[in-house]
Amino acid sequence: MAAFEDERDDHGLRRWLLELIGEARSPLALPTLAEQLYSEDEESLRSLAVRGLEQLGTPPARQELWKARANSSVP
Repeated sequence: MAAFEDERDDHGLRRWLLELIGEARSPLALPTLAEQLYSEDEESLRSLAVRGLEQLGTPPARQELWKARANSSVP
């Protein structure tokens, strides 16, 4: 997660790191994934954040998805 936060220039690397974060299914990833639901940088980051939160499947992850969908930030 620290590598994702530190990387700003390589968009491909950011996507890959966010995918790994989601695949880890760690509750510690919740803030990073939730923040990317509202990313203005790339739609692909939002999609990966949705997937990661869905895979996490915890009540807080579902709540973040519900809030983002209510605000029309994600499909």
